[in-house]
Amino acid sequence: MNFIIRLNIAGALYALFPFAGIELMVNVYRIGRLTGCDLDHVNALTLVFCAAGFILSGWGVPRLVRYWLNGRKASFFALILWIPYFMMLIYITAAWFPITNPADKPSPVTGLIALAGLALYPFYLAVLHLFGIASFSGDPGEDPVT
Repeated sequence: MNFIIRLNIAGALYALFPFAGIELMVNVYRIGRLTGCDLDHVNALTLVFCAAGFILSGWGVPRLVRYWLNGRKASFFALILWIPYFMMLIYITAAWFPITNPADKPSPVTGLIALAGLALYPFYLAVLHLFGIASFSGDPGEDPVT
């Protein structure tokens, strides 16, 4: 039971990275209008945040799998569990913070970028999971050739 709870929390954490990046990309005009910053500055900050999330997830996901999920192969279920959490976060954000100003609507290309990122994200997580499950004990074991 404890592992299932940890697995669901890991799935929710995996959903936060694409959610934050997509919401920042979609709400560039709103953030610029509310903060008074120009769009170039907001776009640069969005890019920095997405790059930092990419680096932090690349460092943190294997550690999370190895130490918190005990490197079990059942932790691969988190690669599917992040999807409902992501959909729930998007729905809650759209319901609580609707776009009321027509100037805040994102450009159509933003949706294509978001779809491409969401299509590649499970493969990125799978590679990180493989690094988390792999044994780095330093003992290569027997050589299968000799």
